[in-house]
Amino acid sequence: MVVPTKFKHLCVACGKMGVKMNKEHFWPQWLITRTSAHQTSVRFTPSKRINPRKLTIPLCVDCNSAFGRILESPVSKIFVELERGFGLTDYEAELLVRWLWKFEGLSWCFSHPNDNFSEHFSLRDRVLNPIDDIRRELVLAVSLIQEIDPSYGDAPMGLDSWNNISAVYVAGVFSKVALMVALTKFENDIPTNFSRYRFADTLSTDRSTKLFFPQAGFQNCTDAVFATLNSARYLSYAHELDARNASY
Repeated sequence: MVVPTKFKHLCVACGKMGVKMNKEHFWPQWLITRTSAHQTSVRFTPSKRINPRKLTIPLCVDCNSAFGRILESPVSKIFVELERGFGLTDYEAELLVRWLWKFEGLSWCFSHPNDNFSEHFSLRDRVLNPIDDIRRELVLAVSLIQEIDPSYGDAPMGLDSWNNISAVYVAGVFSKVALMVALTKFENDIPTNFSRYRFADTLSTDRSTKLFFPQAGFQNCTDAVFATLNSARYLSYAHELDARNASY
């Protein structure tokens, strides 16, 4: 990932200029450790591998700290509980959505350096603030994976979806967890391997009750990556078409 010149002086997350900058790992360090990717290189594109600890992006110190505190720290614990079968609270399900949107948003900004992320909000605002107006239109799909395929080479760690206009659909496989965020109108196109969680109109004030217990839909990570990537090809395109008539 080549850093566009503008982002060496402007924070990609909040848009501020002239502030102290820091380096954020594109793949969070806790995830690198969890997938044992620190021992090898990971697939950055189908034909390119990269050392995940060397792929960093400039963020201002404040955004870097906020992302770590509000997203990365709790999500790292969510992954532990998910893989142990403990399930998700409503709040944890929303955090996973916002965490995935952080990945998608950072990738989009670096792929579209001459465009604004949104006319209405910054990437920081979008992923650190609670989801509001489209919450009931979202579905979080999760599938656990029983084992890492030894022939895979490394545990999966990356996105399988793409966006140009839409800012909703994201899909990826991370260690033993496959994830998707989609609009409910496309729920039936999500592979049946995934358990699905629909959000209510407002975020629950109860942050302790587990409401969603994803099942193990894949025997190994190779099957999960293959199924997620194949479905993401259609679902990415479907969300792009939908976004031409709506703005999320």
